[in-house]
Amino acid sequence: MSRLRAFLLRLGAVLRVGKREQDFSSEIAGHLAMHIQDNLRKGMSAQAAKREALMKLGGVEQTKELYRERRSLPLLQTLFQHLTFALRALRKNVGFAAVAVLTLALGIGHA
Repeated sequence: MSRLRAFLLRLGAVLRVGKREQDFSSEIAGHLAMHIQDNLRKGMSAQAAKREALMKLGGVEQTKELYRERRSLPLLQTLFQHLTFALRALRKNVGFAAVAVLTLALGIGHA
């Protein structure tokens, strides 16, 4: 049951990217700020405290990428991105889209 639940949560993460991404960015920023404050309390300069906090966190973008890979289904997410790109491209060239759909319909119908 836990595998099914994990799969469904990952599937939901693929479909609801915007809000979660904002929440996650603010959470990472909060963690970074806490590490900087800890380093400042230790007596480091502001620049050294920020550098040390970034090193401890492992880099903001790297941490985000690792989390994104864990919470989503990369294959499904890539497929979704490709489909949206294809739909946008077909919407730009309506004539080509009509010919492509007509050709496919004739080809499938003829078989």
